[in-house]
Amino acid sequence: MKQTLTILTIGFLILFQHCQLTKPKYHLTLQEAESRYETIENIKYNLDIQLTTKESFKGKVDIHFVGKRIRDLRLDYFQGEIKSIVMNDEVLSGFEYKNGHIQLPSDKLMIGNNKVSVLFETPYAKTGNGLHKFIDPDDKETYLYSQFEAFHANKMFPCFDQPDLKATFQLQVRAPKNWKVISTTLASLQSKTENPEEILHQFPESKKISTYVFSLHAGPYQVWEDKFESIPLRLFVRKSLAKYVDPKDWFTFTKEGFVFFNAYFGIPYPFEKYDQIIVPEFNFGAMENVAAVTFSERFVSRSPMTRSQRENLSDVVLHEMAHMWFGNLVTMKWWNGLWLNESFATYMASLAQSKNSEFQETWISFFEKMKQWAYEEDSFSTNHPVEAKVNDTEEAFTQFDGITYGKGASVLKQLVFFIGEDSFQKGVQNYLRKYSYSNSTLADFLKELEFVSGFSMKKWSKDWLETKGTNQIELTTICADNHLYGKIIQSAPGPENKFRDHKTNLGIYFFDKTNLSLRFEEFPVVYSGRSSEAIIPLTTCPDFAFINSDDHDFAIWKWTNTNLENLEYVLEHDKVPMRKLILWTDYFRQVTLANLTFDDFKNSAVRLYKTETDTKIKRWILSRLTSDTGASYFTSRFWFPETKRNEGIDSLQSFLLEELSKVKPGSDEQRYLVLSLIDSTFTDPSQKRLYDVLENKLSFPGFKVDQDLRWNMITKLSSLEKDRNKIQTIIDREKKLDPSSRGVNASLAAEAAEPNAKVKEKWIQVLLNPKASEYSTSTLRVVSYSLFPEYQKDIQLQFLDLYFNALDQFQHTDDENYLDAFAKSMAPDFCTDETLLILKKFTGNHPKLPAPVKKTLFKQIDLEGKCIQMKQKHKQIMGM
Repeated sequence: MKQTLTILTIGFLILFQHCQLTKPKYHLTLQEAESRYETIENIKYNLDIQLTTKESFKGKVDIHFVGKRIRDLRLDYFQGEIKSIVMNDEVLSGFEYKNGHIQLPSDKLMIGNNKVSVLFETPYAKTGNGLHKFIDPDDKETYLYSQFEAFHANKMFPCFDQPDLKATFQLQVRAPKNWKVISTTLASLQSKTENPEEILHQFPESKKISTYVFSLHAGPYQVWEDKFESIPLRLFVRKSLAKYVDPKDWFTFTKEGFVFFNAYFGIPYPFEKYDQIIVPEFNFGAMENVAAVTFSERFVSRSPMTRSQRENLSDVVLHEMAHMWFGNLVTMKWWNGLWLNESFATYMASLAQSKNSEFQETWISFFEKMKQWAYEEDSFSTNHPVEAKVNDTEEAFTQFDGITYGKGASVLKQLVFFIGEDSFQKGVQNYLRKYSYSNSTLADFLKELEFVSGFSMKKWSKDWLETKGTNQIELTTICADNHLYGKIIQSAPGPENKFRDHKTNLGIYFFDKTNLSLRFEEFPVVYSGRSSEAIIPLTTCPDFAFINSDDHDFAIWKWTNTNLENLEYVLEHDKVPMRKLILWTDYFRQVTLANLTFDDFKNSAVRLYKTETDTKIKRWILSRLTSDTGASYFTSRFWFPETKRNEGIDSLQSFLLEELSKVKPGSDEQRYLVLSLIDSTFTDPSQKRLYDVLENKLSFPGFKVDQDLRWNMITKLSSLEKDRNKIQTIIDREKKLDPSSRGVNASLAAEAAEPNAKVKEKWIQVLLNPKASEYSTSTLRVVSYSLFPEYQKDIQLQFLDLYFNALDQFQHTDDENYLDAFAKSMAPDFCTDETLLILKKFTGNHPKLPAPVKKTLFKQIDLEGKCIQMKQKHKQIMGM
C-alpha cells in the first residue's frame, strides 16, 4: 500500500509540475478558475464603449478588484487588439497576449486594492457570440446584440470570465443618435457629444452578477413599453419585423410570470426593469441576460401563430424569467452546476404555466418535448450525470443538452412528487434568500431541501444527479380474488447505471365495450431495487394496466406481452390527452427499439387519427408519420425498393389529402396537415401537387399559404427537381418578393438543396472556411442543414472524405455552435454497417477533436446502430 501511495504521489507531482509549466490555452479550465477565484475578489467593471457601424468597436475597461494572493493573473480576451494596459498606475509593456488571454504579471499585483485599465478594439462577431453585428437586408439598418454564455464575454471586452467571479458593471456607450442602447440597468442619462451624429448613454452601476449574464444591445430597434407594478417592461425588435410581433401576448405572458414567481420564490423581482429583445441570427432560443433577455427571431411568425406556438412562447418567456432568481440572483459556482440553472428554469416554466396561464396542457408539452429529449439523450453513449464533471469551458458547451435541461427538470418533478410541493417551495425560498447575489453548489441546494422536508437528499442525489443512465421497468400484473397483484422489475442498463428509488402511479383501465367507453383508476406506487410488489384491492379485474400514468417518474417502460388490441382501444376511447400521449410514445418507442415496424405503427396511427379529437396528439402522430428527418414512417420508406417505397409514400399522401378534405378551415390542424404534406412530398404525383399548391392551382378552404410556407415548399421542390429552369425561375421570383433576411437564407437553402454534386461542392467549400465567408455562421448553418436530405444519400456519399478531412482541420477555438451544426448536418447517416465502421474508425483515430464534434460523432455512431436494428426488423417486408 505504501509503495502504491509513493508512486501515486510522484505521479501527482510530475503532473502538477507539467500543469505549472504548460501555458494555458484559450478555454478556461476548472483548475485555472479555482486558482483565479483564490487570487481576487470584489470586482468592479467600468466600461466605456464606442459603437459604430464599422467592422469593429473601441472601448476602455477599468477593472477594480481586491488581490488576495500574489500570483500571475489571467485576464480573458479573445482575438481583439490591445492598445494599452495600465496596472496600478504603471504602463505594462511587453505583456504576453496569446491563446485568448493576457497574463498579468504577479510582480505588478498587490494584496488589497488593484486597478487594471485596458484600451482595446474588438471586431464585431458574425458567429452570434460576443457582440454580434447584423445588417438588415430590408432597410440596411445595423443591429447589435451580445451573447456571453458560457465563455464569450471575453469576446467583447477583457474580463475575468467565470461565473463565480461576480462583479458590478458600470457602463457608458457612445452610439449613433438613432439607436436604442440596452443593458443590465436603465440608462440614467443620455447626452450629446462632440459628434452631432452620436449620443452618450450612461448606465448606473449594476448589482453583483456574473459576466455571462451582463449584456449590451444596440440599434434602431422598435420598442413597446408597459409596466408590471413598479417594474418597467420593454419589448424590442428590429423595425422590419415589428409588424409581425404581437406585444400583447409578450406582455401578458411576462406579467403572468411576475405574478407567479414573486409569490412562489418569496423574493420580489431583484432587478430594476425587465427588457426582452428579439434579435436576429441568435444561436439559441433565448438567453437570460440580467433584466435584458434576448430571444431568437424564430419566435416571430409571419403568419398567425398556432396555439402550440403561443404556448411555446409563453414557456420560453417564463423559463428565462425564472432564471432571474435561479441563475442570476443565485448562480452556480462552475459549469458542472449548469443543470440546476436550466433544469430548474425548465421545471418552473411549466409549473408557472400550469398555475397561472391559459395553457393548462403544459405538462403534456413537457412530456412530449423535454421528457423525450431527456430519454433520448440518456440513451446515447455520450450521456452523463445530471451534475456533470466539466473540465473546461469547451466542455461546458456540450452540457447544453437533453440531460441538463430535460432530465434534470424531470428529476425535479420526481423529487417534488416524493417530498411534496410545499416542502420543495419552502426549501427553494430558503436557498434563494441565503445565497442571493452569490454563488452556490449542489450541496447548498440539497441542504435547504433536506432541512425543510426531512427527506434524505444525499442518497437521492447520488442516485439521480450524480449517476448516469435511465432505469427500465417491466410491469407484470395478475388479477385474482378481487386483488391486483403487481410486480415491477427494474433494470439499470449501461455502464455506471444503478437501481433507484421511484415514486409513480399505476394506471388501470376497465372497458365497457358495449357502450364503447372505459373507466380509469390510478394508485401511487413506490418501488426500488431489482423487484418490488404491490397488492391493490379491486371490485373487478382491469382490462389494461400501465406504469407512470401521469408522468411523475423518470423511467422507460419495457413492454412485455402488451395486448395491441387493448392498447388501441384505450387510445381510441380515453378522453385524457396526457395518458394517451404517454401510451402513444411508448408505442412508438417499440418501433425505435426494433420491436415493431413502422408499418405496424402507421396502420394504427392512420386508423386512430380519424377518431382523435386532441390537436396536440394529432400533430404528434403526423410528425411520426411524415417527418423528413429522423426516424419516421416517411424516412423509413427509403429502405425499400423503389416501387414499394413510392407506394408507401403515395398512400401516406392520400391519407393526408383525405384528412385535409374534412378538417376545419383555418384551424391549427389544417396547418399541421399541410406541413405534413410538404414534408412527405417525394413521388412525381406529390411533387406536381406541391407545385399546384405553390402556384395557387390547388388550394384548401380557409388556408393561406404565407411566405415562410412558400419557402418551405420551394426548398422541398428544389431538393427533388431535375429541371432546374423550372424551379430556378420560382426561386428568383420569390427572392424579389421577399428580400428579408429570412428570404435570403431560404433562397440559399433552396439552392443548397439542389440534387447536384457541383452545387454541393460549391457550398461545402464555403462551409469549410466560415471565417472567410461573406455570410454569418447563422446563414451557413441554415445552408448546411439543407445540403443532404434523406433521399440524396448517393450524392452525400461522394463528400464523405471531405467531411472527415474538414473535422480534422477545425480548432478548439473555433465557434462551438458552428462546429456542432457542421458536424451534425453533414454527419454520415446511411444506416449501414459500413458507415458505422467508418465512424468508429475515425473517432478512434482522432481522440483530440473539438468537444462538440466528438460528442456529435459518438451520438451518430449510436444512431447508426439503432437505425440498422430498425432496418433489420423491416427486412422481411422489404422483400429482402
